[in-house]
Amino acid sequence: MKQERIGILGGSFNPIHNGHLLLAAHAKETLSLDRVLFVIDRIPPHKELDAGASTEDRLHLLELALSDREGLIPETMELSREGKSYTFDTLTELKQRIPGAELFFLMGSDMLRSFSTWYRPDGISRLATLVCTERDGQSGQEEETAAVLKAEFDARVLLLDSVSDLSSTEVRNRIADAKPIDSIVPLAVALAIYERGLYQPEPIRALYDKLRPMLTEKRMRHTAGVLLTTLSLAEQNGVDPKKAQVAALLHDCAKYLPREELLSRSTDPNPILPVLHAEVGACIASEQFGISDPEILQAIRLHTTGDANMTPLDKVVYLADMIEPSRDYPGVDELRKETNLDRATLLALHRSLQHITERGFAVHPATLRAIKDLGGTVHE
Repeated sequence: MKQERIGILGGSFNPIHNGHLLLAAHAKETLSLDRVLFVIDRIPPHKELDAGASTEDRLHLLELALSDREGLIPETMELSREGKSYTFDTLTELKQRIPGAELFFLMGSDMLRSFSTWYRPDGISRLATLVCTERDGQSGQEEETAAVLKAEFDARVLLLDSVSDLSSTEVRNRIADAKPIDSIVPLAVALAIYERGLYQPEPIRALYDKLRPMLTEKRMRHTAGVLLTTLSLAEQNGVDPKKAQVAALLHDCAKYLPREELLSRSTDPNPILPVLHAEVGACIASEQFGISDPEILQAIRLHTTGDANMTPLDKVVYLADMIEPSRDYPGVDELRKETNLDRATLLALHRSLQHITERGFAVHPATLRAIKDLGGTVHE
């Protein structure tokens, strides 16, 4: 019977990111591993966990990231233990569970250099081969460290080329700064982070707490998609990311107000019910969420209709609402590929106009003004 070769990648995964996945896939291919276990820890022994996500959240993100990756498996054994999570205990348990397996423990350069200070480094060296990814320009240091560990603990150390220097700290920092993360974590992970409001600064978490009871789960997922898309568009077009973040988060805050309340609060002389939640939403954002920035309030107000003289922030939020990842309609991929903000907004406005007129609904005058202002034509 063939001896199974198993990689072990341990960590807090706070959160999981593409660097973790690249490392595991690289090691799996290079070392001919049958599978790589992502062992998520409850209390890491070498560092304090930053606030922003619970253990349940971290595990949920890990499971999302690995759900469609063959041979990369989430492992929760450390979550059931009391106290700190030690690698020696985990490897011992794995040897008992899979007695014939050959274990390969994956780590980065910093972990290799501190290995001698770990709990039972001698025992870890007997249980598994240490696999370290070399950082560019530091291969000499890692080779020296490997030689020291060989002499001190009879450790078997394999060195692999680095595939990514990305860190969870970088991901958390980008979230805190309202910068996009969809290129550095799997899409499902990014959407879950935005849906749950993870790793956000306190003022944004407070908005989430107030917003969540006002929306359905499905609408909250849509909001997460709009937020993800808005932040990417904002970075691409030089739009203030903090304003874009708030506008995207609150754009549908009035979506489920009763029809009578929407009509009574609207100041539109010819109110069109399907788009009234945008106008009223700007009022709710001001009154209940304490938003006073007129640019943010305008972006919320125009996200269903557009209008003449739209700002880049207005266009970004309007467009994001049309092309967020869950949107699926003819022409949406064309909108997603357009890199010019004005052209993309005009295409989105035309698509909205077509949708409305094909169904015989009333067109809001602001939509016609927006199309004309961007150089488009309308047939009134």
